[in-house]
Amino acid sequence: MKINSDNQTFQSKIKFVDYQIFKDKIAHLNPKKHEVGYPWNADTMKKGKNLFTTSILDCIAGGVIDNNSVTMFHLCTLNQEKARQNRLKGFSIKEFQRRLLEKIDLSKENLHGFLLGGFQMEENSKYNVNRLRKIKKIFEENLIPYSIFGARRDVHFFGRYTALYNNKEDTIYISNTLAGSRGLNGMGKELDVLEDGKLLYHTYTKIRRKYGVDYVRKEHTGSAEDFLKSQFREVSLCKPDHFV
Repeated sequence: MKINSDNQTFQSKIKFVDYQIFKDKIAHLNPKKHEVGYPWNADTMKKGKNLFTTSILDCIAGGVIDNNSVTMFHLCTLNQEKARQNRLKGFSIKEFQRRLLEKIDLSKENLHGFLLGGFQMEENSKYNVNRLRKIKKIFEENLIPYSIFGARRDVHFFGRYTALYNNKEDTIYISNTLAGSRGLNGMGKELDVLEDGKLLYHTYTKIRRKYGVDYVRKEHTGSAEDFLKSQFREVSLCKPDHFV
């Protein structure tokens, strides 16, 4: 179902920040109240004014914002069998849908959301991208516009993503554990937020050689959107969400 966002009046900001800055922003928040944490399933979904989640690797996180609060989730995508082996609850789209619709008010005109995560390293890869598509379908069926940074590429050095929604600023802060850290290959910083807000980042081209796989490293300077497009196969903003 196509989302009609022409008449939307909300305007959330999306800002990519250095990982230390992200940690500073959540330092004063009580994790019991504000963190959407482990074990990362539908039961850990929360609704509040300032919520955050960390350690997004192959999980799928996101939220639904109504200008008064955010309903945030962080979902481990293990199937039921593997989840039981790790003493966790497996991914259940039905349970996720039930919990989400219990917490949000679909009648609010300014309702909108965001999605962050999921893996699709190769174009024909399945991994957990099918679970991402199921979540997107729930948003679309309920006419919830959303911004998405999803289906992670094979980027060689991954890092873990973090997300914070600040209600007072109506801003989604995103970071990655590599942001501001020393380069993983000993050559400068792997990912850095510059003073003008642009990002210095690297991409890697996989080359299959006779005796294994090698990666050719290339340095870039660009916007947060440029960086996220190098990391994810699906990057788009709902109107009029915008990067700052």
